[in-house]
Amino acid sequence: MRNPSLMLCTVGLLWTMTTVAEDRNSFDYDFEINLERSALDGRSLGDDATQDRLVEEDYEFEFALEYRINNDFYLFFTGALIDESETVETSGSEEDVSGLERRLIGLGYFFGDDPVTHLRLGRTEFVSAGEWWFWWDEELDAIRLDSSYRDFELTLGLAEELARDSTGVDFIDPEFEDVRRVLLSLGWEFADSQSLLFYYLDQVDDSASFNVGELEDDDRLDEEDADLEWVGISYLGGFEVDSVGAIDVELHAARVSGNETVYDFEDPVAGRAELGERMQHKVSASAYGLRLGFTPAVLDDWTFILGRAMGSGDKNPDDNRARSYRQTGLQGDNESFGELYRPELSNIVVDMAGIEWRIVDGVRLALLSYDYEQAERAEEMRDVAIEFDLNGSSRDLGREVDLVLTIEARAGLELIITAAEFDPGSAYGAKTNETSSFFNFELGYEF
Repeated sequence: MRNPSLMLCTVGLLWTMTTVAEDRNSFDYDFEINLERSALDGRSLGDDATQDRLVEEDYEFEFALEYRINNDFYLFFTGALIDESETVETSGSEEDVSGLERRLIGLGYFFGDDPVTHLRLGRTEFVSAGEWWFWWDEELDAIRLDSSYRDFELTLGLAEELARDSTGVDFIDPEFEDVRRVLLSLGWEFADSQSLLFYYLDQVDDSASFNVGELEDDDRLDEEDADLEWVGISYLGGFEVDSVGAIDVELHAARVSGNETVYDFEDPVAGRAELGERMQHKVSASAYGLRLGFTPAVLDDWTFILGRAMGSGDKNPDDNRARSYRQTGLQGDNESFGELYRPELSNIVVDMAGIEWRIVDGVRLALLSYDYEQAERAEEMRDVAIEFDLNGSSRDLGREVDLVLTIEARAGLELIITAAEFDPGSAYGAKTNETSSFFNFELGYEF
């Protein structure tokens, strides 16, 4: 932590609060320390040696506090002291952010027993179900209602970013500023370990627009204004078959429609970027996903995994219709489809095969292979970690292999080590002989 005095003062304050609280039954707290370091080599596939190696280091001390006023009403706050850095080692450039980050904050109220209903006002975390597909995994300022009745679960939220999320930044993230969202999910467990989930997200973007020739600060660029609507359905199922084994199934389908304005900024000069082009589109696109997991009865420490996900592409990018799918922007990290390449589900087909071995209790080793292909030929991808343009003449994006070791100790300690390699396909032209590698070390301790 680059500001140790701030960290020590905060830890001391929290310790004092927990030791002097008169009613221990009404006050609850948790602390967690997380350390993470990752290195990505070859992110430009050797095209730009000054940008080829990126190292990220994150250190955080998270504290979660809850004060229960009575059986129904409570206050909550989760914050974190953070110190984050991104260093392009091949050029020596570095960006640092440190300070206090708000994660969750607000009040909650339980009312009603049939159905059980929970109202929260403030910043809460919206998380969707499933391992292969995330509609949302994000902390949002919102009015939120959760209710459950028999086999049904409902979540309804109205969200808009109200303040910056860290003292280390001076403004609200431009991608979230003046964006209002209505979130809805409805889950129905119609049989044992069998669920249908319906999702809906309506987004209205009232953030500032730009005209061609205008200048904007490089760190405040918002390259898209979009009024969009997502609808979708997921099926999650688990089956136990005697003498055969356990089968887990995920099926997902989604559509997005609406209108968007896309801004194409020139490369920044002296921290300012000029808008070179402004484009308006009508959006209509779809996406699908499938994941199968099989744990044999005679080999119950091993799980075999197959997956496929597809986001539609645009055959004619020059007209005013955008047929490429895009995710909600609330899906959190894009690591579901590869730890290194990290594609957004847009104009892409991802085929995954893998195996997971539970070595001992709390220790797992997973080997995962991904094959990437464009749905439609294009010269760029919406969001990937590789910074090299495509040739537009081939759909073959490449292949990735991930090796992930997870160690979960009973005392609240977790260690995750990830190694990955990406081999580009013919869509990257002459770079097909290059490779990119990724290594990540993550240590967490909860107490």
